[in-house]
Amino acid sequence: MFLHAAASFEPRETSVLIWTRLTGATKATWTVARDPQMDDVVATGQATTGPELDHTVTVDVEGLEADTSYWYRFDSGAERSPVGRTRTLPTAPTERFRIGLASCARFSVAPLGVYRGLAEREVDLVLHLGDYIYEDDGHKGAREHRPGRACVTVDDYRQRLAQYREDPDCQALHLRHPMSLLVDDHDVADNTWTGGAKAHDEAEQGPFSARADAAMRARQEWVPSRLRSPSSPQHTWRSFAIGDLAELVLLDTRLSGRDRQAGDEGSPDRDDPNRSLLGDEQRAWLDERMHDVTRPWVLIATGVVVNEVVLPLPAAAGLVEAMLPSGYAAMDGMILHDDQWDGYPAERARLVAWMAERGVQGGRSVVLSGDIHSSWAFEGPLDAEGRSVGVEFTIPAVSSKPMGRSRVPGAWRILDASLKRLEHAPWVDVTERGYGILDLTPDAASMSWWFVDATSADPAVETKFAAGYLTRRQPWPPRLESVAVPPADSSRPGLPQPLPDRPDDLAKLRRSHRMRQLVARTTGALVPAAVVGATVVRRRRSPR
Repeated sequence: MFLHAAASFEPRETSVLIWTRLTGATKATWTVARDPQMDDVVATGQATTGPELDHTVTVDVEGLEADTSYWYRFDSGAERSPVGRTRTLPTAPTERFRIGLASCARFSVAPLGVYRGLAEREVDLVLHLGDYIYEDDGHKGAREHRPGRACVTVDDYRQRLAQYREDPDCQALHLRHPMSLLVDDHDVADNTWTGGAKAHDEAEQGPFSARADAAMRARQEWVPSRLRSPSSPQHTWRSFAIGDLAELVLLDTRLSGRDRQAGDEGSPDRDDPNRSLLGDEQRAWLDERMHDVTRPWVLIATGVVVNEVVLPLPAAAGLVEAMLPSGYAAMDGMILHDDQWDGYPAERARLVAWMAERGVQGGRSVVLSGDIHSSWAFEGPLDAEGRSVGVEFTIPAVSSKPMGRSRVPGAWRILDASLKRLEHAPWVDVTERGYGILDLTPDAASMSWWFVDATSADPAVETKFAAGYLTRRQPWPPRLESVAVPPADSSRPGLPQPLPDRPDDLAKLRRSHRMRQLVARTTGALVPAAVVGATVVRRRRSPR
């Protein structure tokens, strides 16, 4: 009956969305309680579903207390779902808030062990920064996608989402924590823009608008959001307050107003001042949010990286380009990824100006991003004079291939050496998977990166602290400080039963992973160190 377990989404101060899917039934009773044993019941009710909702159930439970943990379950006939745990947002005063961060879960490539590791941590909310699913046919991975083709129709996206939600590591994360999500390209199609996608062929797959509508309909059924308007499911940008501590701003950088990538035929030039990533309506809304300084922090969640990530490599054809990370190419005499904010410099300049104005008024800005399958601590973005106006924390992938391992084995050494030249990025890792935890207080925002071997038997035990960086509310301009010891987790009651067992195919995936590692080490050893010295060039130091 409850093949896909239970989950919760979009908490607010007095409400939260709880979710399940029924197999072979149309009605369920839901219950919310103050304790894991479900004895102290605070709310209960009936819900119905059917094929028009893909048999999913979403209930907006209201009348809850702020900053409080709750447990919930569903019953249908004689069957009962696992008990899930959720938590409401705080009211003022708010002294601390912790967000777990994840992105880029490619089911076909590796198990979702990173989710298992994050499930065992204590956070108030999980923020998924995009690519919750991958829409492709999965032919490059060790696992088969369902369906075994790229998703195009609503039934395709439903099947793919169902496959993810049957995974026990994914279920573990959802059972332990509430989640809010961004939309990125693979949630629809690779390199999505407002009118199409690189991976969409209208001659074979029909109008892109129909595909986008199908993707967003299935997404709202399986990972619901509090939409701005139920009639506009592609307008996913929204924000909410975290007490008097911060406003979390969730951007849509895909469907609402993105021009086609600059490297594509028929697209506006990269430096066109009218080039859009956000669209007029979202841009005006973001302008308002950035200038609201009633809370000390604004957290800007974006599916793609804001800071400049121009690789300090020679922009020439041949060996170097063959080794570039996926998505990077020579453009305008530089090596960059035009799907990021680097491809929309005028849009970034507007955001930088708002961040600077906010800073002068006493507000501080933290950007949270994913997408590039690597970990970054940015002291920026920078204004025209090279001064920082905020900081950006970029998290690695859950299971997608890491940035440094996406091409020729061993090429990550060239990339790693070159990135040490980037003055505004004091720490970078391009080879590991994992998650992040943002620890926010009125005086500081502290980010810690945690690396996970997705194939390990117990990711929670084997998770490794990789790095930590902190930015203080004062002084201005913002700076980053290295943190040797991350803030400790809170202590809270968990679930009344163990988390689901690891995936059945874990041993097979582990053997495949070890074989790939062996091949990569053997082949990578052939990449001569001389190539590193020949290709890495010093980049002029930015003014500070």
